[in-house]
Amino acid sequence: MKNGLEQLLSFVARLREEKIHFTLDCQRDAIMVIVPSPSRYFEIEFFADGRIEVQTFGPASKVTAVSVDEITQSVVGAVNGA
Repeated sequence: MKNGLEQLLSFVARLREEKIHFTLDCQRDAIMVIVPSPSRYFEIEFFADGRIEVQTFGPASKVTAVSVDEITQSVVGAVNGA
């Protein structure tokens, strides 16, 4: 399993490959990646222990724990209109 920094860097690299706009912030004990999309707004927090939490704002808004693969697919799909 990748550590938190490796997961963050992998996620950011994928966003750049897809030419998806994002911003970074530091919240609580995590680095937050903020990704706006036409239908949703994502706040994804990467913690040092490898945990990832995502909160989406839009049709359904809640905080959930996810894997880096799950959130990558969700964000790329939402931004690219899938």
